[in-house]
Amino acid sequence: MKKNYFLFMIAFLVGTLLLGCGSKEKATVNLADNNSKATEFELIANAKNLPLNFDDIAFKRKETPLFSYLVKKVENQSEYEDVWELYGFENEKPSADFGNEDVVFVGLQESGSCPYEIKDIESNSESKTLLISLLSPDGNCTADASPRTFVIKMDKKTSEKLENVSIIASGLETTIPFD
Repeated sequence: MKKNYFLFMIAFLVGTLLLGCGSKEKATVNLADNNSKATEFELIANAKNLPLNFDDIAFKRKETPLFSYLVKKVENQSEYEDVWELYGFENEKPSADFGNEDVVFVGLQESGSCPYEIKDIESNSESKTLLISLLSPDGNCTADASPRTFVIKMDKKTSEKLENVSIIASGLETTIPFD
């Protein structure tokens, strides 16, 4: 009996750990700035892929470092399917309720040894900007340009008021108009 109980507990713990390893992240960001408001977002995909023609169509910073970003906001199912394919996703698309939500694709290049994570997202109604802060691990990072795409689902009422995305990476802010 003790052996069965022990095996059950091990199976339960392993199952619990595996359930916690999903790629979805949901958070509410609380802001101190009165011009900004908390934005609920859900990271619905995060993959090491970009459009094949990324270098030709991406927004490029004019100052060094010359980061490139490709940001697209989709507001309906047919756009979602087209942009999902453009960014090179092969797995099944997560669902989105386009009556209440919009989806934002953020494509960039990162160090292969120091991948970015989303640290924070907030919206600023005054500047009509979605602010995305990226966090990169400390350490010796390679200088390669590895692809990364974040797909973020957000409330349509918030999204409708936004015209730009500002990405803060490596201490630098780059503002990109929604495509």
